[in-house]
Amino acid sequence: MATLRVIFHIAANDFRLTLKARGIIAWIFAMPLVFMLVFGLAMKGSSGTDRKARLTVDNRDAGFISRSLIEELRAEPLDVVDSLKAGESAIRTLVIPEGFTEDVLARRKVALELQKESGADVEASAAVNAAVFRCLLRVVSPLIEMEAGMLERGTKGFAFKGDSLAGSPFEASLADPRLLGQIEAGLDSLRAEPSLVTLRSTAAGALRKVPSGFQSSVPGSLVMFVLMTMVFSGAAITVERSTGVLRRYAYSPAGKGSIIVGKLLGRMLIAFVQIVFLLLVGKYLFRISLGSSTGALVVLMFVFAFCTGAFGILFGSLFRNPEQVSAISIIATLAMSALGGCWWPIELVPRAFKTIAFVFPTGWAMDGIHKIISFGYGMGAIAPDAAVLAGFGAAFVLLASWRLRPTD
Repeated sequence: MATLRVIFHIAANDFRLTLKARGIIAWIFAMPLVFMLVFGLAMKGSSGTDRKARLTVDNRDAGFISRSLIEELRAEPLDVVDSLKAGESAIRTLVIPEGFTEDVLARRKVALELQKESGADVEASAAVNAAVFRCLLRVVSPLIEMEAGMLERGTKGFAFKGDSLAGSPFEASLADPRLLGQIEAGLDSLRAEPSLVTLRSTAAGALRKVPSGFQSSVPGSLVMFVLMTMVFSGAAITVERSTGVLRRYAYSPAGKGSIIVGKLLGRMLIAFVQIVFLLLVGKYLFRISLGSSTGALVVLMFVFAFCTGAFGILFGSLFRNPEQVSAISIIATLAMSALGGCWWPIELVPRAFKTIAFVFPTGWAMDGIHKIISFGYGMGAIAPDAAVLAGFGAAFVLLASWRLRPTD
């Protein structure tokens, strides 16, 4: 019982001193809101899932196949434009080259160019790519059927020679100019027929769209600033070591274990106050979803508070100069935040950086938070994230226990 009183006394004292520290309120409560607002506005609507992707078509061909392709593109869920208004940006432009119809009819290799601006949304561009391929198939497939009919009828300039196909619809049209009009009419007729085979795709589980706007900036700012608060709290431990406060603790009834547990509990209380405040701000001020599993979110945040609190103690045990802690903590926090996916959706970075993210606790925390609040998962899905964060926290506590010597 006496040990518990000592632990709670140390925790309460650290909690009180932290909140009294100059400027700490700004770092715990005010600065995260600024980052949430700035990053949220910067990434607002970046996923483009609720709007049609814009595609500008630069048609340099005068043939009917390019016109058929554009008609198919207009039937897709795209915002297809032929020309831009003054001041508008193309974002994505499909360039149909000159002679496209002739090359297709002649079965010559021809390339369509899809030009994209550097800042074009990744998901929207992928949707445009897929739409262009679908439309090409819908235009070219009827031509194959028409070629088979021309072969059966023995159309001049188009026949099999041994195992090879000689000629093409274009060459056949040179012998009979009327053939082009027949091909165009036949193509329109075949495209108008209902498909014999249809493909329907649905999401196999919860919707996984890339978080954007405040749905991305609130969790990222929360993870970064809780980590930053805990790491900066390590400077307080360094000050206590240099001023002899920890030595006085060690000569009191409190043992080394009680000191570490008390320090950890005090930091967890600070982290949890900060987490609750930022989640409530995210929900009621920035109107983000917190998911449907409150229990999973509480468990994940508790483990995250434990992990970051332990990391703060470890940080304080590594240095004797408080100025060293302040300088290194900024670098460490920013690096872990950036690589862990706090600044931008981890879904948008290259595969190598997705792997690097899970080297740090920030990567697991962001993955778990988005599983709950962005993708609608529950306790089972975040179990690995919570387990890894708990493992990180346990390792940090053990290292801090080995490193921290109150009597030094």
